[in-house]
Parts: sequence; structure tokens; C-alpha cells
Amino acid sequence: MNCEQTVPEILSRAIQHCRDRREMSVLEAEDLAAGLADPHVPDASKVEFLLAWAGKGETAGELAGLARAFLGKAKPAGIAGRWAGHPLADTCGTGGGGRSVVNISTAAAIVAAAAGIPVAKHGNRGVTRPSGSADALTVLGVAAARDAGELADCLGQVGCSFLFAPNFHPAFAGVAGARKALAAQGKRTGFHLLGPLVNPTRPEVRMIGVFREEDMQKLAGALDQLGCPAYAVIFGEDEKGAPWGELSPLGRNRLVGRVGGKAFDFTEERSAVARGQSRDLEAGDAQQSAAKITQVLIGDGLPAVHDTVVWNAGVILWLAGLAQNLDEGRKSADETIRKGAARALLERWRTWSRGRLD
Repeated sequence: MNCEQTVPEILSRAIQHCRDRREMSVLEAEDLAAGLADPHVPDASKVEFLLAWAGKGETAGELAGLARAFLGKAKPAGIAGRWAGHPLADTCGTGGGGRSVVNISTAAAIVAAAAGIPVAKHGNRGVTRPSGSADALTVLGVAAARDAGELADCLGQVGCSFLFAPNFHPAFAGVAGARKALAAQGKRTGFHLLGPLVNPTRPEVRMIGVFREEDMQKLAGALDQLGCPAYAVIFGEDEKGAPWGELSPLGRNRLVGRVGGKAFDFTEERSAVARGQSRDLEAGDAQQSAAKITQVLIGDGLPAVHDTVVWNAGVILWLAGLAQNLDEGRKSADETIRKGAARALLERWRTWSRGRLD
């Protein structure tokens, strides 16, 4: 931190820069992270900044700078990018859409891991929706890894792990009050975009779902600046054109990212064999979300939920090099479920978790 400025001055300057539509520099982002993490700074000041930042519009450079700063404050994960010779993957949504739906990225992570990709999923409890990944996994009987040792043990025994963000990001506690205050008003913040960028394992393969199509290039640019070699930022719509935080076989989709050293940006239309409706994916709470996830993993469940999980898991398999294209990735994801591998992984994860759930 610039020792010539106090934390209140740093926040005040950041707020003014946002109002002036000025982009923060890397050093300013580092100073700002320290101010946001400081528990002695009033929540009101943090709320004022987050509103001003959202009003200006977050940039790729600002997101990358803040991500580096918060990663520098994170607890060590003991892993960087890869696991047992394979690229490590993460599936994470930005949230902020407020839709009460099944935790698709969580289910997709389990399927992708069962297909052979080590997954270190990063997530939190629901802030703007009834069920975050942490909520659904708790109901499923799955415990988060609390430190680097548990993370390595879980990956070794299960092939899939969960990093509950507060366990590894104590600095985020400093902004929790401000985020909750804004969530209560139905307002999104830049932390919806920042959260998926700060997985402390720094996975080489990432899939990030967004509820706003205009956020796609911001996150893609940030991931490029952070050096992620394979990623997809995804946006989908349901059959009525309403935004979806995942890919949807029921409506239009867009994928922006990088794989095999090449950038891509393409649109994928509704599946030719789309089954069901978006209401089939509704989940009013974590219990309903977990129940629908379980039904898919055991080879049952509503077709719309199964197909949506397969569509998203297939992207991870493609990005990680286990499939040559999206169609092949989705076929592999479907076969993984049908042969019982996804169900078996969930049981291994539950076995590992016994005695670790708080």
C-alpha cells in the first residue's frame, strides 16, 4: 500500500476515479484490495465504492489486478494449475442473476471429474440466490476442503474437491457486510465477477457462467491477463430468451474463450432435441437443488436437468483435451452418467466427507 495515503483516502480516490470513468491501475487495484479487506473501514464506504464501480463498469484490467491482489492474500492451496499430471479444472458462475435454479455448475463439476478431469471447485453460499454451490453440496453430504492438506487428500481419494471461499480467502470477510447490504437491495457488485477469478489453486481449465452477456469480454480479458490457458465464459438463455447463468439446450447460447492456444467466440442455438422447459430446472432452495442433482447423477431425473448438466460438463471435457469438440464432450459426459461413474464419485466424496462436515 502507498504509505502516503490512508485507507479512507484510497477508497475515496477509487470512488472518484469511478465517477470520472477512469480505469484503476494495477497498483491502485492492489491498494484498493487492502482497503476493502480492512475490517476497520466502514461498510458504507465499501458500498459507495462498489456502487460507483458497477456504475462505471468493471474492466478486464481492474478485475485481473484485484484478482492478483486477493490471490496474494489467500491461504496457500498447495496446488498450482495441475494435479497428478493433468490440468486442474473449475466450474463457477458469477451469480447475480437471482434465479432460483439447480446448481448446474456444481453437478457439471462432478460429472467432469467422474470422466477423468481433476476438479477443484471454488464457491460460496448463495448471496443473491437461495442455493449457492456450498449450500447444495452440504445437503448432498459433501464437505469442503478446509486447508491444503485436506484439498490434496480429497483430490487423491475422490478426484473432485470443493474450496469454500471463506476457508481460503479470509480477506473477503472484510467486504461481506457491504455485499450483503447490496444483495438485500437486489444490486450486483464487481465481486460477482471477481469471485470466479480467485480460485487459490489457479486451475488451468475454467468455465465461468455469466447472467449478463456484456460481462463476457471483461472476464475473458481478465482470464487472458491472468494467464489461464484454457477457459470458456458462457452465457445462455431459456426458451423465452431470459438470461441463464449456464449453457442452456433450451435457448440461445454464446461461448467466449481460449482452447489449444486459439481464441473463440461463437453462438450455439437451441438443441435440435431440446427436452422439457426451464421451469424443470427451478429449485426453491438447496434441498430441491441437491435432490435434482442426485437424480441426474444416478441416471434419472428430468430430461431438461440431465441435458443441461451434460451440455455444461461437456465444455470442461473439451477444454481439458478429453474431447475434440463440444459434441464429443457431451457424449462423454452423458456416458459418464449412464455407466454410473458420476454416482460412484459422489459416493466416494460422501465417504471422504464423513466426520468433516461442520
